[in-house]
Amino acid sequence: MDIDETDKIGYLGYRVGQAHTDKGIANKALKLLVETVNDEGVKQIKAKTTTNNKASQRVLEKNGFEGIVNSREEFEMNGKMLKFVYYNLNISS
Repeated sequence: MDIDETDKIGYLGYRVGQAHTDKGIANKALKLLVETVNDEGVKQIKAKTTTNNKASQRVLEKNGFEGIVNSREEFEMNGKMLKFVYYNLNISS
């Protein structure tokens, strides 16, 4: 989504269309990103998803991201009260 050039932190965001879910597309794309991002000098990637988005949580965790914190603030989305789950991946040089 964006790279902070000063701190060398990448911010991840993605969306897979519903017709293409459960095909491994997000996992393959994230794996490729993680494998190549070191070439850009990025030292860390940050991501967030919602507490109910277990598929995205699995994709992040499968690719080495660690859940660091759940937000305290709730927000409403599609009639459900949700929180964000924040993830980090430290890139080794």
